[in-house]
Amino acid sequence: MKYRMLDLLRCTCGQRLRLHPFLEEGETTTVPLDGMGLPRCGQDCGLRDVSAAKDCAEGNAEKMDCRACYARLIREGVLVCECGAIYPVMGGIPRFVDRPLRSVAAFYDKHKDAIAGITGRSVDLGHMSGDGTAEAFASIQESFGAEWSFYDYSRDKTWGWTQQERKRVFLDDLRLETSSLKGALVLDAGCGNGALTASVSCFGMEVVGLDISDSVIAAEEKKATFAKERSGLVHYVQGNLFNPPLERGRFDVIYSSGVLHHTPNTKESFMMLVPLVKKGGRMYVWLYGKRGLLVRLFMWHGRTLRKRVPLRWLFRYCRLISPSYKLLSDMLASLGVYEFRKRSTREIALDLFDCFSPQYNHTHTEREVVKWFAEAGFENIAVSGRQKHGFGVYGDLI
Repeated sequence: MKYRMLDLLRCTCGQRLRLHPFLEEGETTTVPLDGMGLPRCGQDCGLRDVSAAKDCAEGNAEKMDCRACYARLIREGVLVCECGAIYPVMGGIPRFVDRPLRSVAAFYDKHKDAIAGITGRSVDLGHMSGDGTAEAFASIQESFGAEWSFYDYSRDKTWGWTQQERKRVFLDDLRLETSSLKGALVLDAGCGNGALTASVSCFGMEVVGLDISDSVIAAEEKKATFAKERSGLVHYVQGNLFNPPLERGRFDVIYSSGVLHHTPNTKESFMMLVPLVKKGGRMYVWLYGKRGLLVRLFMWHGRTLRKRVPLRWLFRYCRLISPSYKLLSDMLASLGVYEFRKRSTREIALDLFDCFSPQYNHTHTEREVVKWFAEAGFENIAVSGRQKHGFGVYGDLI
């Protein structure tokens, strides 16, 4: 975690946070900030623990040494709010979800004396943080944590797309030119394995990937593979989209592809993200559309099985049927009956698991989602990213 993130992170109660680092490192490479629009922070200068807004207003922006800030990395620490919530920073990732915190006994045992000194009280693991929605979202965290734990960064494509293809799809979905993204602050809402989050930083952006699952751990470890010299401009946060631990009105672009329909209420989750967009910013969501009868029947059998077996068994089942699925899909594609992206049997198994394992799998219509954007105050609303199983909608907050 960079000190920079203190300008963007907020407690789930909405208040700013104070960082207490336990383990800090320097970056081995220089973060490329040329052309990024300095200073980057608009509210809080986390490195100096002062008001960035005041510095800028008083003409003292040069005091904000962004290059020195981005050159420092907090591996372990805690974020503390005045409301009493405490959030750990582990492996360089700030964690804002309850459920994993109950299993961080090693972190707590290692730092309990320091935490007690900071807070002036002994802290029970069950009260280290609370977004108030942990139990309702436990199954989401479990299924997607399992899904991305099966993912192999060295050989698996995501949804059958290479990273180059995914970057192209990203631009096509948003209908933006790379020139307009230079220096932008982007939120990948529901970043999954984090590969796309890191890859799109090549367009000159700073990117925050938010996800409820433990997938952010591997994403942080692998981000240099995809972002290369721009990895210092890619940040991951473990948190809940339904109560995002981020400052309002700060993001130039919010991109959420194939995520919100896996929450208890798609529209409510959408509305929770809207306040994070800055005026003049763009938001894009991709959701499942209505499926045909055969697809619904196929999904029904897998989702019924999911209710009866552990996730690891479900994945084994997906591996078992993936060769037959590939054979049938290749045959239908060759006959021109249906279009399928070329995938290995292993990638098909991951895709099947993604269909079967989530507790929530809502479908929507284009008219319905366009209406959400209009209700939220967006203009220039349009549909993009149409695919056989879903569609995307974007809009500008004017």
